[in-house]
Amino acid sequence: MAAVPNAIRTRITSLFQCRYPIILPGMSWISDPKLVAAVSNAGGVGILATGPLTPTQTRHAIREVRSRTTLPFGIGTTLLMPGATENAKVALEERVPIINISLGKGDWIAERARGEYGGKVLATVTNRKHAASAIEAGADALMVTGHEAAAHGGDVASSVLVPAIAARFPEVPLVAAGGFANGRGLASAISLGADGIAMGSRFAITEESGLARRTKEIVSSSGGGSTESDTLYGKNFDGIPARVMKSEESMRLMSSPASLPVVIYRAFNGECVFCVLSSISSIECLRRCIF
Repeated sequence: MAAVPNAIRTRITSLFQCRYPIILPGMSWISDPKLVAAVSNAGGVGILATGPLTPTQTRHAIREVRSRTTLPFGIGTTLLMPGATENAKVALEERVPIINISLGKGDWIAERARGEYGGKVLATVTNRKHAASAIEAGADALMVTGHEAAAHGGDVASSVLVPAIAARFPEVPLVAAGGFANGRGLASAISLGADGIAMGSRFAITEESGLARRTKEIVSSSGGGSTESDTLYGKNFDGIPARVMKSEESMRLMSSPASLPVVIYRAFNGECVFCVLSSISSIECLRRCIF
């Protein structure tokens, strides 16, 4: 990774060789090569979202990022999801400097990244148990995601979770996520024991983001922007506790738990889309989706 002079020196800037301890998390359909490169070029670290991508698309996206920046960047892989293992292997083959893992054990990723090219692993966690597991699996740093985060955050507020994790694992660099969007947030995160912050919603509404203009306008409305009162938090949306924008459709989906057949159908449907896009045989598809 090409080193750059530090504007703010923390364990995260030293570990990731970036100018500012500010991370763009890998948001599906938002953290694309253009936005990832823009954040890295500005001195932070952009994390490429690979959840919606096939292995071939992931490889192309990684190479597009490299065509836009020579500075450190990463990819995100949610190991629980279909295709995540394949995309992680592509990232290792492409020697991506930073691999952000979540919802799964990435010991094999850490071993290969560290051993093959000195890559770093950033593990997203929401509690002490997951943090301990990630560290045992070889994570170099933790992204500690509090209750305020959009999408999948924890049950505990960032102001409580971050210092608790920092006190329990003082030797591990931390990135605080959930409710951080400016310099004041960075200062507060550092005072809580973190070494940097991740800003998802804030980067999602930037000019370089491909998020729909109307959505950007809703999030950054003239009244000071949307607040927690304009969101819903629960596990009925996709089975994992998450925060979403409040709308008629999201209120309907969050009103009651999905039945087991619906959950199985959604999982099967999502995996089958991956199988089709990846040209996987019908037999292999059945093995993946059912067994």
